[in-house]
Amino acid sequence: MNKVLVNWTDAAKLLADVLGSHGALLVANDRDGKPNVMTIGWATWGIIWSRPVFTALVRPSRYTHQFMEQADSFTVNLPPPEMADAATFCGTVSGRDVDKLKEKNLTATHGKRVTACYIEECVAHLECRILFKNQVTPDLLAGDIVAGFYPHGDFHTIYYGEIVGCYANEGLAL
Repeated sequence: MNKVLVNWTDAAKLLADVLGSHGALLVANDRDGKPNVMTIGWATWGIIWSRPVFTALVRPSRYTHQFMEQADSFTVNLPPPEMADAATFCGTVSGRDVDKLKEKNLTATHGKRVTACYIEECVAHLECRILFKNQVTPDLLAGDIVAGFYPHGDFHTIYYGEIVGCYANEGLAL
């Protein structure tokens, strides 16, 4: 399917629906260009530093974390509802153990404006250049959040990616 450039604010409506239902797929490449995919359900996007920015949270225990630490970019891929099974799989199986892209017959294609790959089968994707990252700081976080979401530690790293390209399947109604 031909991907066309779209306005990121239009794609944000679709992104909100996808995150709320079956999750989006985050892809980052290691230094050798090998992509890894994981499902994300927590994210935010908006204007920071006068730029459109997508923030992605990745726990250090996740295999994807080492890819994000090596990367200069990542993509956020929006799977259609019929890919819900693949999204679930990519969120429950580790790339340490299985090639998730191969297992689910997903095609990783080099980004148009970033080095990270995107997933062809998804209906839209954001290309994000990493601007900044920081660790969630436990002693600065509300206690109920620490207790509810970090009972074993493993505090996320937050990656701030400037949205440098947003593409959708040609003819997709956003």
